[in-house]
Amino acid sequence: MLENKDLIIKKHSAMIQTNAKNMSITQRKAINFFICIAQKNGNSSIYQTTISNLKQACNLASSDNAIIKEQLKALTKIMIEFNYLEKDKSKTWEISPLLAGCKISYGTGLIEFAFSPFLLDRILHPEMYAPLNIVLMAGLKCSYAVVLYEFLRDYLTAPAIPVLTIESFRNLLGIDEKKYKFFPSFKRTVLVPAIEEINLKTDLYCHYELIKETGVRNKYSHIRFFVNKKTGNLTYEKNHDIKPEQPDLSGDLFEQSDTLDQPVNRISEEILKEIPEKYRVKSLLDEIFKRIEEGKAASYIRLNLKYAFKKAKENPLFYAINALKNNYAGFDIEIEEKKMKEKKAQSATVKVSENQKKQEDIVLDIIRSLPPEKYETLYKEAEQLNAKENPGNPFFMRDSMIEMRMVKIYMESHEMSNYQSNDND
Repeated sequence: MLENKDLIIKKHSAMIQTNAKNMSITQRKAINFFICIAQKNGNSSIYQTTISNLKQACNLASSDNAIIKEQLKALTKIMIEFNYLEKDKSKTWEISPLLAGCKISYGTGLIEFAFSPFLLDRILHPEMYAPLNIVLMAGLKCSYAVVLYEFLRDYLTAPAIPVLTIESFRNLLGIDEKKYKFFPSFKRTVLVPAIEEINLKTDLYCHYELIKETGVRNKYSHIRFFVNKKTGNLTYEKNHDIKPEQPDLSGDLFEQSDTLDQPVNRISEEILKEIPEKYRVKSLLDEIFKRIEEGKAASYIRLNLKYAFKKAKENPLFYAINALKNNYAGFDIEIEEKKMKEKKAQSATVKVSENQKKQEDIVLDIIRSLPPEKYETLYKEAEQLNAKENPGNPFFMRDSMIEMRMVKIYMESHEMSNYQSNDND
C-alpha cells in the first residue's frame, strides 16, 4: 500500500459540501482513496490500484470482494451536487457522477477507474480544500462521522463555521428525507454517535449548539458547530458571545496525579469515590472544578461520573469529560430530582427497589432501541400526556422527562415478568 505520508488528500471544499443521498461509509472511503490515487499520479483518463489497497483504505475484510464490486457499482450511479453550501463563491452550480466507470480484471486483483472531466478538474486543481488523512478516516465506523469530520476539517482554519438549518445539515449528511424525521430520533441515532466518534478517534474536538425556531417552543431550526484541533487553535463564530470550551487534550491523557494544579482533596469524597484511582488526573479534575464553579450540584457531577465509568467501552477518561459537559446521565438525574420532589411533597421517604430501578433501566434500553417510527409514536404520546398533566411547565417537556413517561407507558402495557436484559421489542 502507499506510504502513510502519501495518504493525505486535498479534497476540494465543493466536493465535501455535496448533497449526495444514501452514500455508504464504504463508498465515501473508496472515493477518497481514488482521489488519493488521482492526485498522486496526475491527469489521466484511467487510473489503477488493487483490490487489496482499496480494502485497506476502506477497512474491509480480505473476503469482501463482492461488497467492493457492489459499492463501486453504486458509485457510478450516485450524482453529487457541488458547492451545496456555496462556500466557493466563484463557481457555478454543477452536478456529476462520483465515478465515471470502473473495471476489475478477473484473477489479477487490478482495479481500473475513471472520473468525469468535471469531477477530475476539481480533484486535480482544488482552489480551496481540506487536507484529509485517509488512514485516520479508515478507522471511523459511522458514515455520518466521516461526513461531519470532512465538513469540520474544511472549516477548521476558516474565520467562521456557517450556521446550518437542520434540513441543510441532514442533506449534507446524505440522510433520506423519510428517515429520522423526528428530531429526538435524529439526535440519538445520527448526531450524538457521529460527534462521539470524531472526538474519540480523530485529531478534532467538536461540540454543537442547537437553535430553536423563533416563536416555536421546543422546535429546533438550526445547528451551530464549534471545532478545534486537539493540538491547536480554537475556531468559533466571530462576535458570538458563547465560545466553546477547550479541553486539556495535550500530552498523555493518563498523566500522573502529582502534576495536578488542583489538589484532589478539594473534591468531596462522594464525588471522588466515583473516579477510579488511575483516572484522578488533571484534565478530569479541572472539568469537575468548572462544573462546580457553574453551580452544578454534587449529584450532577457524581451521577455523570458514575454513568461514564460504567458505560465507557473505550477511553473512559475522555468519556467522563464529555459526560460532565453534556450531561449523559440526564435520565438518572431527572429520576433523582423527581424522587426529591415527591419526598418533600409527601413528607415521606420514597424508595425505589433495586428490582424496580433495574426494570426501568431495561425498559429505557428497549425504548431507545425501537425503530424510529415506533420511538416517535411513543414519544409523541408521552409528550402529549406530560403537556396535558403539567400545562405550561417546561420541566416536564424535557427529553428526559418525556422518556420517563415513555418508560411508564411501556411498562403499563407489558407484563413486568416478561422483562429480560436481552429484550428487543
